[in-house]
Amino acid sequence: MNENHPVFMSLSAQLRAMRSAYAEQPNEVTRYQVVRIETLIRQWAPESAIAS
Repeated sequence: MNENHPVFMSLSAQLRAMRSAYAEQPNEVTRYQVVRIETLIRQWAPESAIAS
């Protein structure tokens, strides 16, 4: 899988945004959003460094 793939880039951007939101306001909702995006990345691109 190419790291320049549009879906991968979009998921990576979403993950960065969610991690930032969690850092600013750590709560159950923001933590759930981070975990959800991490799970999507693991499912879609298990070999990526972000997935680990």
